[in-house]
Amino acid sequence: MNKILSTILIFIFFVVSVGEVKAKINIFPNPRYIPALSFYGESGKAYRLTDFKEDMLMAVVWSRRCGPCVADLKHLKMFAKRVEKQGIKVILISPESEWKTADERRLFMKRVGGDGLVNYLDRKANFRDGMGLRVTPTVILVNKNGEEMGQITGSVDWDDEDVIEYMINLKNDELKKLDKQKSANEQNQK
Repeated sequence: MNKILSTILIFIFFVVSVGEVKAKINIFPNPRYIPALSFYGESGKAYRLTDFKEDMLMAVVWSRRCGPCVADLKHLKMFAKRVEKQGIKVILISPESEWKTADERRLFMKRVGGDGLVNYLDRKANFRDGMGLRVTPTVILVNKNGEEMGQITGSVDWDDEDVIEYMINLKNDELKKLDKQKSANEQNQK
């Protein structure tokens, strides 16, 4: 009887915690400095969020052990294709400890529909911990100046038209803010 009750409780917990994940969006009033934390490409080359110069970077910190993370991958793939010409780049950062080889990671990504997404590795969780992240998936939003604009935590239906429009508008609003700041700084220097 206790075994059956335990199984039912675990099932209920799983359904409640995974089945109803909602995204939380936190856009900062002012962009924040990003610590110089590294993550690594397949060749072992180190990268930082500030290395990317797109109008907006979306760095998705995820885990293959996270059901919502894996479910989001095929939607992220479609989203990335839709917004790349709009100046938005999507990258993935996953724990290096979850993968034995690069081939294993590529096969997994293909199987779950995330093939084609650029995937980097977080060695010893240094990036995740250094950014203070405790939840996956977490999307770190970075503006073209290499500053953190905000974060989105939880699962998102990335290929939904309203989500795509929201992200493009967010990027455009940030660009306008940066242009105003640049103009104001130029005026103050005269």
